[in-house]
Formats: sequence, structure tokens, C-alpha cells
Amino acid sequence: MRQGFRTQPKKKLMAEINVVPYIDVTLILLIIFMITAPIVQQAVTVDLPQTPRIKTEKATKVKPIEPFVISVTAEGFYKTSQAPDVVLGQKDLGNLVAEVVARSQLKPQQPFYIQGDRQAPYGKVVNLFVLLKANGVAKVSLMTEPEEKN
Repeated sequence: MRQGFRTQPKKKLMAEINVVPYIDVTLILLIIFMITAPIVQQAVTVDLPQTPRIKTEKATKVKPIEPFVISVTAEGFYKTSQAPDVVLGQKDLGNLVAEVVARSQLKPQQPFYIQGDRQAPYGKVVNLFVLLKANGVAKVSLMTEPEEKN
């Protein structure tokens, strides 16, 4: 006889998976993704030009607003549609931005386009775009040309 030992009935083995830790990990990951998703998203806001409206009697009386186009040449200089013969350098960029901001405040509906030469430094085009957007010019767009089919 065994006197110091108690005999306990054998416990049955559980064959179930404990899913509580998996649910905890899933909820933690969900919270992390919800917090980091808005931070990771970076986008350039572009106000695209709208398609032309069908001419009606009222539309023929309204004069369309001519866009203001800024060109970036292959050498990295700037030209405007109002003064195409005047070549502006990097030192004149502040005055150009100030002029565009003033024009956008006088005519809020006027569109502004930036067209960069294919050989133009990409940084110059993007820098001009960001400067205009940062200074409150709402209707700034980048101009492109459709590819020619061979």
C-alpha cells in the first residue's frame, strides 16, 4: 500500500487549439497598421483639367480663361506664356512664384500649367510644382504630351 501518495484520476488530454494568443497578435497588428497607414501614404494632389462643356447659348457669352503656362527648358531655365522671350534663371524663381501667387489670388479660377522639357532636370519641375502648391496656388497641373504611335 502506498500511504503518502494520493491517486488522482487521469485527466483527458485536450485536443483544442488555444486561439486567444493569435487573436491578441492579430488585434495588435491591426492597431499598428491603422496607425501607420495614414503616415505612409504620400501623394501629390493634382487638380486635373476638366473636359470641355457642350456649347450652349449661355456658354458662348462667357469667355474662357486662358491658362498661364510655365515652361522649364532643357537647360533648366524658366519661361512663361505671358513673356515667352524672357528667360528666367534659378535666382528669379522667387519672383516667378510670387507672380503666379498674385495671379491666382486675382483670378482664382485660372489654371496654371507647368510643362517641362523631356531633357529638363526633374528636380526643377517638381520643385516649381511644390513651391506653387505650398504657396496656395490651387489649380496647378503638369502638362504632358501623348505618345505618338509608330
